Amino acid sequence: MPRFYYVFLFALLIVANVNVYRMIFASRVLTVTVLEIGKGNAALIKTSTRKIILIDTGPDASILRALGDALPMWQRKIDAIILTSSAARSAGGLSSIQSRYHISKIIRIGDVAIPYGSLFTFDDSTIEILAPATFKISYGTSVFKISSSTPAGVYTSD
Repeated sequence: MPRFYYVFLFALLIVANVNVYRMIFASRVLTVTVLEIGKGNAALIKTSTRKIILIDTGPDASILRALGDALPMWQRKIDAIILTSSAARSAGGLSSIQSRYHISKIIRIGDVAIPYGSLFTFDDSTIEILAPATFKISYGTSVFKISSSTPAGVYTSD
């Protein structure tokens, strides 16, 4: 019995040590992924503290394939979805996402209560909604202006 106890304690200390180093040396960058979803708009933001924010959902269920490519398979939580417009090209995929992911918060822009030009702060990054499918993300010295004409790809902060 004592031998099992020491082996278990040793394994527990190794796991704890790895997690502490992972937190200390974690990458402090913001990643913006403009998703390829056909005739719609969607951008996935991963903050430096690993929060997941989706801006717009695209026109249909094709967003699920794009999210599956951009997120690890065990990631089933989205911290916030920001819809910049109620048009189908920006919000059509919302019901598909709700069926597959747990969404903590949905923010609809363009309503009377939340007008364009609104600022949202997530951890140490700020998102400003400029117009439908157009927004600006600020993180440290990095500023990303994303619109419907931004090519699909991954953009990272300094």
